[in-house]
Amino acid sequence: FALPAAMLPPASVRARLVLCAAASASTGRQLTTDVYTSFDWREHWYPMAWARDLPTDAPTRLTLFDTDYAVVMRSGGRAPLAMRDACPHRLAALSEGRMTQQGWLQCAYHGWAFDADGECKAVPQLPEAVGLGSLCATAVSAVVSQGILWLRPTPTRAGASAATLPDVPRVPEMDDPAFHWSPVVRDLPIDYSLLVENILDPDHGLFAHQLPGFDLYTATRASPQAVRVSPGPPLQIESRVAAKPKLVETSSASGFSPVRTAVGAAADDTPALTGTSTFFPPSLIVTCRRDASGATSFLTCFFLSPTGVGRTRFLSAGVGKIP
Repeated sequence: FALPAAMLPPASVRARLVLCAAASASTGRQLTTDVYTSFDWREHWYPMAWARDLPTDAPTRLTLFDTDYAVVMRSGGRAPLAMRDACPHRLAALSEGRMTQQGWLQCAYHGWAFDADGECKAVPQLPEAVGLGSLCATAVSAVVSQGILWLRPTPTRAGASAATLPDVPRVPEMDDPAFHWSPVVRDLPIDYSLLVENILDPDHGLFAHQLPGFDLYTATRASPQAVRVSPGPPLQIESRVAAKPKLVETSSASGFSPVRTAVGAAADDTPALTGTSTFFPPSLIVTCRRDASGATSFLTCFFLSPTGVGRTRFLSAGVGKIP
């Protein structure tokens, strides 16, 4: 997979990253393009759906990188089952099949059945004594975390331990019972790289959305934005800027008539906050304002899945602390 342009910071940011790299060198850590070129897209988790939207013990077709997968939310506390949506017999869609009493996914075409590792467990037309070891479907790893079904497209080895897999991205506040969230999902006819760039671009919000709250995340010469790249693992790209009106104030001084809201009016009376946008490639972006201790009362979380070329599944949640 080619690296999308969204993974590379814009030119204005790259200059700052060079300075960050020079500073890192003094501590023995040199930031290089290897951080990006070594990024393996198949070795990461992707958010596929809110778990509550999926049926139990019935297959659903989900798509990632223009490849279809049959996914089953299994009952009884069992982990989700996921495999490529093609039976090895005649390439029929396994998502059109059914679950057997044994917990296997049965193809609707000729009845071949597969366990969670993709191993063929039954072919009705063959005697039980015939070996089925070579008749495998392609299983992949799937897990539910913080209410989201995540999928990792690298084929799963039979009997592989979950402990050997990379961690699923998490938002700590979503584990805090004081916080609640409202989930949203949309399938957009927009390429993944463009959507990532859009979410990480606060300057458009004041104009395209006419929402002055975006101004708290913009940057000017007087209030520059600092960008930090942490090679990890996991890779993390974070921007930080003073959470106060900037473009609104500049427009006012220039004679424009921007819309003023309570966000701008209250900024001088509230404690100093920092607007942060943190990208955990490839799929999680978290935007919020934090105080000096790092605490926040509201976050906007974006979970992105590249369905295919020119298509992206967009999951989001407003995560707020209830007084």
